[in-house]
Amino acid sequence: MENSDLTGKVLMLLTRTKVPEKWRRDGAQALRSVFEDAGYQTELVFCDGPEAMTGQIKTNTTSGDIVAIGGGDGTINAVIDPICQSGTVLLALPLGTANDFARSLKLPDDPIQAAQAAINGQLAQLDIGRVNGKSFVNAASIGVPADARKRINPDLKRWTGAISYAVANWQSWHEMTPLELDVTCAGHDQQHLKLRQLTVTNGQYFGGGLRPRENKRLDDGKLHVFAIRADVDTLSGMDIGAALLFGSVDESELALTMECDEIHIDCAEPHPILADGEIISKLPATFTLDRAALTVFAPNAFTGDAPGENDIPDADALNDITIDTEDLTIRLEAIYNIASSPQFKAVCHDESRKLRGIVRQLELDLRPYGLPLSSPDPDFHSLETLRDKALSWVLNDLDERLATGLLNQIAPLLGTLETCPIDDKPDQIKSSLLTLKSTLTELEGQLSAVSSTETG
Repeated sequence: MENSDLTGKVLMLLTRTKVPEKWRRDGAQALRSVFEDAGYQTELVFCDGPEAMTGQIKTNTTSGDIVAIGGGDGTINAVIDPICQSGTVLLALPLGTANDFARSLKLPDDPIQAAQAAINGQLAQLDIGRVNGKSFVNAASIGVPADARKRINPDLKRWTGAISYAVANWQSWHEMTPLELDVTCAGHDQQHLKLRQLTVTNGQYFGGGLRPRENKRLDDGKLHVFAIRADVDTLSGMDIGAALLFGSVDESELALTMECDEIHIDCAEPHPILADGEIISKLPATFTLDRAALTVFAPNAFTGDAPGENDIPDADALNDITIDTEDLTIRLEAIYNIASSPQFKAVCHDESRKLRGIVRQLELDLRPYGLPLSSPDPDFHSLETLRDKALSWVLNDLDERLATGLLNQIAPLLGTLETCPIDDKPDQIKSSLLTLKSTLTELEGQLSAVSSTETG
């Protein structure tokens, strides 16, 4: 779909129970204004659930309309097929608990900021996963996650959000009988496996901020599969959890991983399949990928397009450097609150202040060029702080794990700085980039020292 195919109408469908009372009173005027200021005729409907949204999409849209959906991952899952069938364009407004789909699109967690980033962004074509003909955008899981879904305490979920998922998964890990599965991934021989869990991912995030691999995208034409064997003990399971939180599970020797576009799973019992937070099918199952099936409005940070009258060399790299540096800064600030060793706390405190100053200067330097295209969401890192704190109750080496996670963030950022030419940039941008490179190199050495100290 092209921009010329758009009708100029935005249909906003918001989950009634998810929006602030003020929005219900004033018709979500602050959110409506974002679309109206961008030149779109906007209609708002408060809905009681996904079924009402589906009805609105079927009866109140035409091809080329934009449908702004306010809800969580389960809501997005429920509307993707009606969106595709109607020829409309999805614009996600994160109003759920985990909002993994919004994170994979690099949308801010605040719905107004998300609306601004998306409507001023670009059209993108996303892949959709299918399991037994049912659609999913983030991930589908068998085993522990599916069993944990029925254990989630609604009150705990209301107060702690994604932490409730961790509690339920902990219970399932210890109480659920492992599954015996015959797994056939396209291009691989059939394997008979005894597993605690098998997860097929389409997006970058799932399960409340877990990420199986750093470079997974919603439009890369691949399903990523990872599985945890039945003989993995609790401590090793926490190692896999740490890999999902702080890096890539592909780096873990404890998980089986592969990529393909089709996978078939046989099992003697009809175990449930969890997709995008909801049980949608059961074994046996065939997973397939429908490439470029869903049209969405995505922020420029996702599409990589940098609009603006003034061009600057390596705009995409400069955008990534700025956003990733701010992301690292927020992460350091969050870890400062839970680090146990004085040395580690001092590094997080001092270096985050340095990086914060560099980021502010870079943002000023790049503003005339329409950069950066978005900002990381601080609330997401607040959630990570809570999650890290929960892990600290059961892990004695949390500082080492956190330091390793930070090192994993710094390495690709330094790699981007190495490959992005600096000498041809305007003087102030050149100065900021050189300062950033020096600061990151120094921080890398300090964190390596922390990790070595903890290991010793």
